[in-house]
Amino acid sequence: MSIHLPGFVQKSTLFMLCFLLLQTACTPPESSEKEQKKGVVNLDLRNKQVQKLYNLRDEHKADSLKLYLGDKDATLRYLAALSFASLRDSNAIDALVPLLRDAVEDVRNAAAFSLGQIGNVKAEKALIQAFVATDSLSQHQRLNAIILEAIGKCGTLTSLKNIAAVSTYQPSDTLLLEGQCRAIYRFGRRNITDPEATAKMVNYVANERIPAPARLMAAHYLARTQNIAPDSAQAVLMAAAFVRANENPDIRMALATALGKSVTRPAFAILSKVIKSEQDWRVKCNIINALAKFEYDTIRSLVVPFVADPNQHISRTAATFFIANGQAKDGDFYWRIPTNMGNPNIPVLSQIALLQASNKFLSGKTTPESKDYVNYRIKELFQQSKNPYERAACLTALTEFGWNYRWIHDKGFNDAHPAVKSGAVEALLTIIKKPNFYAFFGEAAKGVRRELYYYLREVIASGDAGMIAASAGGFRTEALNYRTLRDTARVQDFKTALGKLKMPRDVEAYVALDDAIAYFEERPSPPPYQPKWNHPIDWNRMKVVTPQTTVNIETAKGNITLELYPEWAPGSVANFLDLAGTGFLNGKTFHRVVPNFVVQAGCPRGDGYGALDYTIRSEIGLAWYDQEGYLGMASAGPDTEGTQFFVTHSPTPHLDGNYTIFGKVKSGMEVIHQLQPGDVIDRVNIVY
Repeated sequence: MSIHLPGFVQKSTLFMLCFLLLQTACTPPESSEKEQKKGVVNLDLRNKQVQKLYNLRDEHKADSLKLYLGDKDATLRYLAALSFASLRDSNAIDALVPLLRDAVEDVRNAAAFSLGQIGNVKAEKALIQAFVATDSLSQHQRLNAIILEAIGKCGTLTSLKNIAAVSTYQPSDTLLLEGQCRAIYRFGRRNITDPEATAKMVNYVANERIPAPARLMAAHYLARTQNIAPDSAQAVLMAAAFVRANENPDIRMALATALGKSVTRPAFAILSKVIKSEQDWRVKCNIINALAKFEYDTIRSLVVPFVADPNQHISRTAATFFIANGQAKDGDFYWRIPTNMGNPNIPVLSQIALLQASNKFLSGKTTPESKDYVNYRIKELFQQSKNPYERAACLTALTEFGWNYRWIHDKGFNDAHPAVKSGAVEALLTIIKKPNFYAFFGEAAKGVRRELYYYLREVIASGDAGMIAASAGGFRTEALNYRTLRDTARVQDFKTALGKLKMPRDVEAYVALDDAIAYFEERPSPPPYQPKWNHPIDWNRMKVVTPQTTVNIETAKGNITLELYPEWAPGSVANFLDLAGTGFLNGKTFHRVVPNFVVQAGCPRGDGYGALDYTIRSEIGLAWYDQEGYLGMASAGPDTEGTQFFVTHSPTPHLDGNYTIFGKVKSGMEVIHQLQPGDVIDRVNIVY
């Protein structure tokens, strides 16, 4: 996309900024060694002043935090500056900029990071000027790397071009190269791209001399940036890079996705070859998904065998592949795959996915018997399964034939498990939002439309927070124009239901229902909900936390040991320890498992919509989701965290800066990789 520069930026200014970045960026005033050492950042959580700064961040007291930006204590300046990475207050930019020249580099790091997090172009010039170009002793590489990434979060297309043009970094400049790649990646996440930047990322990922962290970010840029499609020559380089990264599955999995965006012969050649030999299940899942854009008949034969893979993630990925990428001619083929393979023991979630693919592509006119059987079989699996997540998946599979809406309502709404109830609502919304709604239901469409409307009203009347949250957007479906079915009394019913929701516990339901009311009252959607501070950091619990403190999660598949990061996220750590110490987490399920992404647990309802009667704040620190096994807080938006947490299967840099990192898997990652929806946390122990 093209970026329009502010009117006040003249060509001479742009030239100056380019010159500063590429050649002789202003260097902070030289300080004596004594001056450099006079300020040391010490995050001692027993220090009352340190606690006070964390509390100010927690309470979002921006004005008070600004006062500490000029404090004589480097630790307090650092904490005050870093607080704005979580608050993202653009009014703090002018106060943060002077800290880019602070005598203590940790403080400069925090200021640069927060300016990037705020994401306002107003900070671009100051960040460029703070870049230390004359760093012959490589003393400021970490600062420069953070500055580069920060520019990627707030800068213009001109800055992207300048950063991509830098070719003087040596393989030994690990942090600078990583910072450059992170910057280009962050620009890409904002849909600001440039062909030269893309070429730079291809060349970097293909160059074994470039440090692995930089190549990883280059690979993620190529995998996740929209509107880029590597050409044939670039695909050759990426294929070679894939082969060379035989010891680094993190790079291979990102490259697999990137190669899938290059619909070229070299890309297909490498993907079709390595899918048979790849040993890492995460890479294999990405390869399967990457094949989607290639010739269907060929990829079908490549993907089908993996439906029977002993790794359930691979099996489910292969089965789900056909829901998104199948064809009508194979509608009668997908559900037969387990029988054709002579393997009736394919995981139930994979069987359901195959049935859903058939249900989607089978024609009720040309193959009515198969269509009827598939729907019968899905309903049979629903009634046989004792796993609520399998039952919810069955309801999703039934949505491919819209006439199942009554069955979904009757069975789903009356199920005992919240995950099935909310899953039923989500399934009905899928039917409501079908683009061919009127064509599919024909003459009965008006009656079905009204019936579905009353199902949604039933959800509101139920008071079930999870079901209400899942109904988000149903009333606003433009094609069904549900405004014509309302009257004043009915809107009042919605307002009464809204008043019965308990805040902040039911925040997702509140937001969904408040939006529905706005729709019926013909006014704009309410602004994003901002929870009030309601849950102070428990410093008494934090008194006993040491660097050796760990949390052990026991499951039937093995134990998982977590280390914690209280310096980055004391509120999240204290909250997690409280949940663990009181036994709240015992018996909770891993309700969400997305292959090669995350496992998620901690929901008191078990459907992902549950919480307790409080929320905690988002806590963004100088930490990145650049490896597997990071422990993060799930949320429904900034500062809505509570009891739900997740663990990553692999690097997930698209989560950086948006989701709190408060720990990491110390041992038991192999257990994380085995978890499936419905697996239970037997017990959680804290080891101090």
